[in-house]
Amino acid sequence: MKKRIDISIIVCTRNRKDDLMKLVKSLCVQSRMPDEMIIVDASDNDDTKEFIGERRNHLPFDCTYTHTASGLTRQRNMGIVSSRGRYLFFFDDDVVLENEFIDIVYSSFKTFESDNVAGIMGRIVNIPSLTRSWEWLFKKIFLLSDSGKGRVKLSGLPSIRIDGELSFVESLSGGCTAYKREVFEHFRFDEKLKEYAYLEDVDFSFRVGRKYRLLYQPKARLMHFPSTYLTVDSRKLRKMFIQNHLYLFHKNMPKDFPHFFGYWISVIGAFLYNGIIQRDLKACRGIVEGLLEPLEC
Repeated sequence: MKKRIDISIIVCTRNRKDDLMKLVKSLCVQSRMPDEMIIVDASDNDDTKEFIGERRNHLPFDCTYTHTASGLTRQRNMGIVSSRGRYLFFFDDDVVLENEFIDIVYSSFKTFESDNVAGIMGRIVNIPSLTRSWEWLFKKIFLLSDSGKGRVKLSGLPSIRIDGELSFVESLSGGCTAYKREVFEHFRFDEKLKEYAYLEDVDFSFRVGRKYRLLYQPKARLMHFPSTYLTVDSRKLRKMFIQNHLYLFHKNMPKDFPHFFGYWISVIGAFLYNGIIQRDLKACRGIVEGLLEPLEC
C-alpha cells in the first residue's frame, strides 16, 4: 500500500513544454507546497521528458514522469492511480497559479468538511467577459456554455462560474480543480471520451456532484492561456464537441421533453453561432459530421 501524503498535483500534457514550464514555475512558489507532482505526458517528442529530467532533482516536491498514448481521460486516470495524496489537484498544463492557490483550496476542504464538499474549483481571472449583449443573449437563448451560476443547463452544457462569489455549484472546470481521494473510490474519468475529451470535466464533476457537494472558491485564483483552439482544427474540435455532447446528454440527463428540447436547441445554436457569428464553415461541417457519427452510448 502506498504511503499517504496530503497533496498530489496531476498534470496531463501533450507537446506543450513551454506552457508546462510556466505552470511548474508557479507551483514552485506556492505558499503551501504540494507533496508530489505527477506528469502524464502524451507528447510525440521528448521535449517534456527532457525538461522534467533536468528539473526533477531541483523541485521542492517529488516529481514522477509517465509517458502514455494521447487521451486526456486516460491520462487523468493514470495520474490518479499513480498518486498518493489525500487531495488530488488537476491542472491544465497551460495555467499559471497565484501563489496562494493551493493553500486556499486545501484550507477550504477543511473549512467545508461538514458540508460534504469533495470537489473545489478556483477562479480563472483572465476569461474575457461577454461585452456584446447580443452574444450573451444568444448563448442564453440557445442554452450554450457561458459564464453564470455554475449550473448545468437543460441542454447538458454548463454555465461556468467566474465571478467573485463563493458558492456551491453543479459542475467544475477540469483545468483548475481538486478532489478528495475518496471520490475516486466511486468515480473515474470516462475513457470513451478520446483525445482532447471535450466536456470530460463537466461529465466527471456533474456525476460527483450527485453524491458530494462541489464548491467554487474565487479566492483561489489563476490564469488560463488556452492554446487548443490555435492547435486543433475547428472542424475536428466541433465534431468532437457534438459527439461528446450527445453521448454525455444520454448518459447524464433526464430523458424528458424539456431536456431533449434543450439539447436540440443547443445543437442548432452551435451551428448558427459557428456559421453566422464565427463564419467558420469548417466548424459547421464538423457539427454535421458529429451528428452523423455519434459515439456509442
